Amino acid sequence: MRIKSVVSLVLTVVMVTVGAVVGPASPAAATDALARCRAGDRPQYSDTAWWQAPGNQHTPWAAPAGIVDGDVFRVTAYGTGRIDFWGTNKSINGELPGAPANWPSPGERRYMLVASISAGTLWSDWTGRTYAGNSKWLPVGFDSGCFQYWSAGDPHPLLRFSYNDDNLGDNGGGAWIVVQQWW
Repeated sequence: MRIKSVVSLVLTVVMVTVGAVVGPASPAAATDALARCRAGDRPQYSDTAWWQAPGNQHTPWAAPAGIVDGDVFRVTAYGTGRIDFWGTNKSINGELPGAPANWPSPGERRYMLVASISAGTLWSDWTGRTYAGNSKWLPVGFDSGCFQYWSAGDPHPLLRFSYNDDNLGDNGGGAWIVVQQWW
């Protein structure tokens, strides 16, 4: 009877060790990245300095560590943007009422910092919604909360930033941004 207990214990130790060495499957790893972001754990990558996304254009993020399926991001930002040639400044956190249907992110705060991905889908922990491809803009403002990338097979997706404004051409100023990334 004792020998069975010893054998059982040895098998349990071997299985736990193998599980620790092999590691979890990909979906569990992606979930772990989201959990680490939510918990505020140290990211695997973080911009080392604030960089600017001008208010009058779409600005791609350099993505020094690349972007792959399951990566999780959190964007923090500050600043104001000029929304017209007359010098009207707005917070990059946006303002109500929500934007009309012909704006980049309808229903979200006007003039806020937004982000999109060139291919694939972003899922926002903050809004509980998905944003697919270039035409769907995820609200960012001062703090995006955690959002996760799901690939559409593009090996080099671009995360880019802009503003929830129907006319970027008369804008100025912009947001200062830091991107954090978990995988």
